[in-house]
Amino acid sequence: MALEGRTYKLALRKTARGPVIQFRSATPETREATLIRMGGKKAEEVFAKMVEVLKNHDLVESESKSENYTYYKLKPEAGPVVGGYLILIRRSRDPTAWLPLFEDFVVDKFKGSHKLLEHMLALGIELSQIHPPPERVRMQLNPKILDSLSAGMKVTVKKLWGIKK
Repeated sequence: MALEGRTYKLALRKTARGPVIQFRSATPETREATLIRMGGKKAEEVFAKMVEVLKNHDLVESESKSENYTYYKLKPEAGPVVGGYLILIRRSRDPTAWLPLFEDFVVDKFKGSHKLLEHMLALGIELSQIHPPPERVRMQLNPKILDSLSAGMKVTVKKLWGIKK
């Protein structure tokens, strides 16, 4: 699978246009790159809740903070779940509506949720290798692919586990 041997970081970067969540990853052969970016008015709130849950479940290896940048290096088992979750909530009108479910996904309360999130991240990586993002895009995964996976995941999650969002 495209996820083996990767390291993962969850970062919040404060820019002139507002806060941006970055999901970053590297393999032993490649340097670190941003896989997923998510901005918006509620990015800081989403980031804070995700970090709180990850810390509560001891899934953060280390953290680093500066004035405009905060990142958390994630344990390998948490990375794919976080990446898949960010794909799920991407392009949501209200991503904070999905926040109560983040902990349920992290602890695999919904049987199979880890597998679904991991496979969606892997699929996003593999499809983006076939159809790379345009040069102007500042992330490694193609936003159009992520948007389509997000739409499909929302339907899947709602049907599989009866989630009403």
